[in-house]
Order: sequence, then C-alpha cells, then structure tokens
Amino acid sequence: MEKILAIINIFVGLLTFSLQTIGISALVVFKDVDWDPDKAGAGIWGGIDLIIFALLLILKMLKKSEIVLGMAVVAALIGVMLIGLYSWSIDMYQPLIADCNYLPLSFFKICDRAAIDSLMIICGILAVIVNGIIAMKAPSTASK
Repeated sequence: MEKILAIINIFVGLLTFSLQTIGISALVVFKDVDWDPDKAGAGIWGGIDLIIFALLLILKMLKKSEIVLGMAVVAALIGVMLIGLYSWSIDMYQPLIADCNYLPLSFFKICDRAAIDSLMIICGILAVIVNGIIAMKAPSTASK
C-alpha cells in the first residue's frame, strides 16, 4: 500500500512540475503579462518535494515514523498551497473564461490557462489525500 501511495505521489509531483514548466514556457514564449512567481515556486519546488518524499518512501530510507509524519504533513501543505493559489488565480480571471479570449498582449488563450490551473488544483487535491493517508499510516510506513 505504501509503495502505491508513493508512486501516486511521484505521479502528482511530476505532473505538478511539468504543468508549471509548461506555464512558465508559455509565459516566456507568449509574454503573458500575468506573472506570479509564487505559483511558479509552488509548482516547481512543490513537485520536486513530492518526488523526493516518494522516492525516500520507496527506497525505505526514512527510519522514524516522526520523519515520515513530518514529511507527509509538509507534502499535504504543499497540496493545500496548490489548491489555494490556483483557485485564487482562476477567481481572478473567471469573467474572461466564458468568452475564451486571448490574454492581453499575448497569444495565449485564457481557456488554456484555466485548464492548467484546474489541473494544478486537482494535483493539490491528490497531494492532500495521498499524503493524508501516508501521515495516518506513518507508524507502519517507517522502515525498521
């Protein structure tokens, strides 16, 4: 069970990292005027943290249940941060989504950004659920 949860964590981390990288690439290529470095940090470093935590679980390098619990709580908080930041982002441009227009001074459609932001929210929800389960199973997850 722990290995399955760790693999899901790797998937969520890779997806978060990839989606944020796509978002930054679109920003650089299409000169998106709405640049938020806090979301870039959450997506890139949050994804890296989820991947590292999952790899440590798979390789059974975490010896104490307190360490597993602490890292699971941090990973769940990353999920909460993703949910909050990207929900706020969608709320900022929600009136524009109905028309699916291009962003000002950009070749990037608002619907494309809404899709990326929605997927990041889903990644955050998955991170909270998976790492909540890992935190509950922390005593049995730590390698002996």
